[in-house]
Amino acid sequence: MGEIDPRQDPLYLIADVATADGLGVDLVQAVRGYLSGGGRMVSLRAQGISDGRALRLGREIAAMVASVGGLFLVHRRADLAVILAADGVHLPSDGLTPREVREVAGHSLVLGQSAHRPKEVPGPPVAFATLGPFFESLSKPGYGPALSLSALTDLPVTTPVYALGGVTPENARHCVEAGAFGIAVVGGILGAPDPATATASYFRALAGLPKLNGASR
Repeated sequence: MGEIDPRQDPLYLIADVATADGLGVDLVQAVRGYLSGGGRMVSLRAQGISDGRALRLGREIAAMVASVGGLFLVHRRADLAVILAADGVHLPSDGLTPREVREVAGHSLVLGQSAHRPKEVPGPPVAFATLGPFFESLSKPGYGPALSLSALTDLPVTTPVYALGGVTPENARHCVEAGAFGIAVVGGILGAPDPATATASYFRALAGLPKLNGASR
């Protein structure tokens, strides 16, 4: 595994506006709870909303993440990431290539990328990837059957991988033991009655795993 940004947390929150809206949740308050619970890595996924709303949400969330020394990314939109002075961009599997994003936004951004099969996990300059879904997930429908945890065992590259899709405190440890660097969560935190408590539950589930030594916590 290559050099990892020290802000790259083993619990990665994808702050999805559509999921929060569907649940009737205040996204900013949910992110605040995640940060209060010890999380430090957030990506804003703001698809299907106005640019004005995306900017307002992004500015609030970026400021909160910066206040705890965390890592703030924007899903898909390199232009929004530049405007918000984000730390990085999380690319979809079918969007701009890392090279194209570098041409638009420069070489300082941390790049993440989504993958739905092990063979899709990219190498450098991508710093990390999400892979999944591994379990039944409301926020990740339409990607075919869930992957087996064995997909995390023999990945074709050494890019740090976050297991995504239906990951709960009860199964999170299995994902990391199988080979994931960490886990990525959407509804497990956004839909929790108390996001701070939910975040702490995930960290308790991951506590003591050797693979997490040297990570940002």
